[in-house]
Amino acid sequence: EHAASPTAAAVTSATDVWLRQAELALLACFAAVSTLNTLVAVTAERRREFALLRLVGATRPQLMRMLTTEAVLTTAVGVLLGAAVAGAASAAFSRAVTGSGMPSVPVAACGLVVAGAALLTVPAVLATGLRAVHG
Repeated sequence: EHAASPTAAAVTSATDVWLRQAELALLACFAAVSTLNTLVAVTAERRREFALLRLVGATRPQLMRMLTTEAVLTTAVGVLLGAAVAGAASAAFSRAVTGSGMPSVPVAACGLVVAGAALLTVPAVLATGLRAVHG
């Protein structure tokens, strides 16, 4: 009876970790879909702006460079603001668990977050922008 208890606790702990990771993944997917929908809608609504820029002499490549710059800046600002909010929220948790207010985050995880944000934001803005510019 006592030998089964540590095994059951380990299984429960592993299950809790898996469930929390699955919940985090679902929340991240929901946030990504919401963000993409917003970016696509905002970019698509700029057709008149793009048409006006074309009328005053802007070329399609110039508009696409502008959109690329905007997408990269949007990604950078989003990552920085997200990191600030996540850092502030996790500082209390980190202090309670480790005694330090500075959360420990693996560099690889930070790189994956930045890459994921860029892979979602830049193509979504450019694809929608390309369609709006040519439409």
